Amino acid sequence: MSYSVEVDFAPMYECIASLNAFLYKQNHTAMDAGKLWVREVQDRFAPVQLQKMREVISLAEDFNLNPYIWSCPGERTVHGFLSWFEELTTGELFEISGRFGQSVPANLPELRSSAAEMLRVWDAGYFSGIDPQILAGLQSEADRRRETLGGGNDLEVYEQATAGMRLYPAEQLKRIILIPQYHSRPLVTTAFYDEFVFTSYSCDVLPPEEGRPAAALLRLTRALSDETRLYILRLLTGRQLSFTEIVKQVGLSKSTIHYHLIALRAAGLVIVHSTNKSASYSLRLEALQALPQQIGRYLET
Repeated sequence: MSYSVEVDFAPMYECIASLNAFLYKQNHTAMDAGKLWVREVQDRFAPVQLQKMREVISLAEDFNLNPYIWSCPGERTVHGFLSWFEELTTGELFEISGRFGQSVPANLPELRSSAAEMLRVWDAGYFSGIDPQILAGLQSEADRRRETLGGGNDLEVYEQATAGMRLYPAEQLKRIILIPQYHSRPLVTTAFYDEFVFTSYSCDVLPPEEGRPAAALLRLTRALSDETRLYILRLLTGRQLSFTEIVKQVGLSKSTIHYHLIALRAAGLVIVHSTNKSASYSLRLEALQALPQQIGRYLET
């Protein structure tokens, strides 16, 4: 059993990523952009618009637009995708969802209309005004990452792109679509379907201010500056542990361990051994071994 990996990017993916980064409060503390960015963006919208966005997201639940973006045959800018998306017949909407084995709400046509309206508001109020270097950088990252594929190294490319996620072959899984994203850095998100997996991975496409350390170096040094996180790394040395096992051995709450694992994952310090139904963790020595070189390069330049 094996799967193939492909890399895909379109502005519409990042439009969705930016909207999700803004609306999902549980991720705000973990994101590089943080709550300051959320407050700045929030001021661009009227309260009634914000309420409408939250209502649509709540109705959509786990419904994901990535399969539709990937299936779109034409221009996948916000305008290009939404024009195609809104013209799909009810049968075509359900056919695309069915192809991926996605859970489809009965009110899909109405949900499509509400989602398209919400995305146009989001684009007008925020996304159309983002730094164009973000989209250019994400496209360059996708092109570069795509060139590394070939010769049976798909699993390795996936692990490198996600800084430590290993997705093991499963009976039905045939294809993984890797999507570079900027707004939710350093989070990596994965949506599982019957034969497909969509993984959005974090990319630092904008350079740091002159003289400042790169975001990747900051994540690594911050992750290593905490006693609990160092203890977790020691527990993971030479073995794999589940989340429940880590919680039990560290003796802290699940929410606290979850927070620490996000920091360790963001720094690339742990390997996430993942299937559709479970995950376990082990130490990723690659990131530790690269630390002296990263610090040295920063100090010298």
